[in-house]
Amino acid sequence: MGQVHANGQPIDIGIAMQAAEWLTTLMSDEATATDKEAWRHWHDANPDHARAWQHIERVSGQLRHLDGHAARQALTQRPVSRRKAVNLLLWLSGIGVVGWSGLRSTAGQSMLADFSTATGEQRSFTLADGSQLDLNTDSAANIRYSATQRRVELIKGELFIATAAEQTPVQRPFFVETLQGQALALGTRYSVRQQDDRTMVVVEQGAVKLTPRHGSDSLIIQAGQRAAMSADNVLPVQTATADDWGWRKGQILADGMPLRDFLLELSRYRKGLLGCDDSVAGLRISGVFPLADTDAILLSLSDSLPVQLRFRTRYWVQIEATRPS
Repeated sequence: MGQVHANGQPIDIGIAMQAAEWLTTLMSDEATATDKEAWRHWHDANPDHARAWQHIERVSGQLRHLDGHAARQALTQRPVSRRKAVNLLLWLSGIGVVGWSGLRSTAGQSMLADFSTATGEQRSFTLADGSQLDLNTDSAANIRYSATQRRVELIKGELFIATAAEQTPVQRPFFVETLQGQALALGTRYSVRQQDDRTMVVVEQGAVKLTPRHGSDSLIIQAGQRAAMSADNVLPVQTATADDWGWRKGQILADGMPLRDFLLELSRYRKGLLGCDDSVAGLRISGVFPLADTDAILLSLSDSLPVQLRFRTRYWVQIEATRPS
């Protein structure tokens, strides 16, 4: 995290965190008179406390003014959400508030997401209706269930959904929403990946109806198929491959994959930068690569390809052609 400032001057990170914690406490419905009195003692005990409080309260005031619903979600929910609120407020304080557009960015939305994973992390969740949600690396999603629908908002990354059949008379539709449109489940097990300018959907079981956000036509894809969707249309349907499901087994499955594409995929699971020289980018690689140890994957490349690794730093690795000895 960057240096936190209050009123233009650096402030101790511990004091900034205390201020953010007090704010989440006082804005919740659980705050008692004792809490308020304790806050007053803390506030008056040190000029830096008052300065940090003034700044963090101003930041939260901007959040409430620009989007009250999101701000209340960020600042008043259960403890795990309150910790997210502290991080959010400190993040905004550290970089300077430049408007609500920062929070509307993918990074800001991910920070407030109901479910998220870090780089290299994969997690599974059981939703309120019994549906199973698996999140791949560096992913984030919100769950928006109502009396009429079951909606999952994929903010970034990739997820897999095994939808549960509802036991109530009202059968609510289940769909995943992305930047490009929505993928409606039709008795389904399927994955959805948010890419820069398109959504990729792969169906394992059942069928999925894809509806672009701005397009007029929908398309149903069946089990064993995959299709990409832009905001305007659905691209041609393809046959799903084992590569599409490797991540759920903690693996990258490569079958003649160009090295540049392989490194791009591997970089999703590893912090830092991975790159290769143009001279080796088109080399083909095949195999099953366990994602638990990305260093081991990199070191194994020279066993099957005429390449060598250059570690500029631990987190910046460049793949080059093997030099003649």
